[in-house]
Amino acid sequence: MRVALLLRGVNVGGVTVRSAELRALLADAGLGDVSTVLASGNAVVTASDAAGAARTAERALEARYGRRIRVLGIGVEDLAAAVAAYPHGEDDEHTPYVIFELDPGVADALARIETAPNEATAAGDGVLYWSNPKGTTLTSGFAKATERAGRGKGGAGKDSTTTRNLRTLRKVLAAA
Repeated sequence: MRVALLLRGVNVGGVTVRSAELRALLADAGLGDVSTVLASGNAVVTASDAAGAARTAERALEARYGRRIRVLGIGVEDLAAAVAAYPHGEDDEHTPYVIFELDPGVADALARIETAPNEATAAGDGVLYWSNPKGTTLTSGFAKATERAGRGKGGAGKDSTTTRNLRTLRKVLAAA
C-alpha cells in the first residue's frame, strides 16, 4: 500500500533532514518506492501497513540523527479523505491547516481550545482542521494555547501532533 510519512519537527529549528538523505534513509530501512515531497519532512513509500512504516522510519531516523523524530504514517486513501473533509473555506487571507494527532485523543483536546473570531477549528477523525489569518501561525491565540497545552507530561499540544498546510498535503497526494 502507499503510505504518506509526515515527520514531526524537522527542518524548523531542530534537526535538518534533507530530502535526498530522507529518501536514502527510508529506502535503506526497507521501505519501497520512496519519494519525498518538498523540504518539509514528507515522504510517500510503499509498505505493508502505515503504522509499521512509521515505526521503521522512526527507528532509522533515530539511528541516523541520535534523537527521536516522531513520524505519522497514514495510508494515502485516508490522507485523501482527511484533505477532502477540510470544513473551512479557503481564501487568500487565511492559511488552511490539518493538525494530525500522534497520540490518541489529542485532536479532541485541542478542539476544546477557544479560538479568536477570525480563526476556526473543527475536529475530524484523529485530526483537527484549523484556519487562521495568514502570518499568524505562530502568534495566534490558538497557536499560543496549543504551545502551552503541549508543555509538561501528558500535554495535548505540539509534541503530540504534526501539522501540515492543506496545500502541502495535496502535493503529498499528487506524489503518491
